[in-house]
Amino acid sequence: MNKEKLCWGLILLFVGGVLLLDNLNVIDFYWRSVFSMWPIILIIIGVNLLVPKQGIGNAVSIVVTVAALAFLAYRGTFHPRSDWWAFNNRDWRIERRTSSDSNDRVRREKSEGTFTHEYDSSVTTARLRIRGGAVEYEIKGLTDQLFSAQATSTIGAHQLETTTKGSSAELTFKMQDNKKGTWNIDGDENWAKISLNRNPVWDIDLEMGAGSAEFDLTEYKVANLRFKGGAASVEAKLGMPLEETTISASSGVSSIEIEIPSAAACRIVAKSGLSSRDFPGFIKQGDGSYITEGYEQANNKFRIDLQGGLSSFTVKRY
Repeated sequence: MNKEKLCWGLILLFVGGVLLLDNLNVIDFYWRSVFSMWPIILIIIGVNLLVPKQGIGNAVSIVVTVAALAFLAYRGTFHPRSDWWAFNNRDWRIERRTSSDSNDRVRREKSEGTFTHEYDSSVTTARLRIRGGAVEYEIKGLTDQLFSAQATSTIGAHQLETTTKGSSAELTFKMQDNKKGTWNIDGDENWAKISLNRNPVWDIDLEMGAGSAEFDLTEYKVANLRFKGGAASVEAKLGMPLEETTISASSGVSSIEIEIPSAAACRIVAKSGLSSRDFPGFIKQGDGSYITEGYEQANNKFRIDLQGGLSSFTVKRY
């Protein structure tokens, strides 16, 4: 018996079974709740490499794999916003200690800043690029500036780069890696809160390896919203679309939740491997896409393109 094949077979059966039961509404499973537990997969792989390939090694490998999957199954039943044995994503800290005195105290270096870019009424379109990782990004509220943000991080300092050409503005808000000092990956200390001006038409790009984002874009005119990431949690709520507002997401292991108005016309194209899909109120088409009733006749529309490996995709209408 090949224990590697058996263990990967158990993992695939677990993922497939959870996806099927979740899609059939038999269970409520929150993939976002298990993303922080991803090192368990490394533990399973490590055990398989260390134990013998025969005899008791097979039994140990199977027991560890089943126990780990059972733990993940239990973890996934808890909503990501609820406490679980006093665990949540904000409880996980990674610190690098530096010797600052004889007591070897921990020295924490925190970068804080306020970032703004003045609004010019001649600017009618603006593109915002956000680049970072292990940070909680939030977009919400209005500002008289074109862009306003407050950020704090123990990982690296943020910076804002801006260029304006005629009626278009481009802004890049990104985080620089910190090579010195203390590392403390904690949602309470690594966040950025952003507000935008409501007058321009916005293109928003978010690229992050790991972290979370909560975007309330209901008060803005959004032409394009793009997300690209690895293991992240993204929630975006939008107002009524322009003539065509596009939303695209490309992810590895992520939780993507999008909210659009119930009166808005929308088409969803989802290309994914072992991803969970939840599109209540949409009608599945022969080509595999999903549309709202009256989509073809609508003047203003959303187009949503989703691509992912092992992700959870949800599109809700409010």
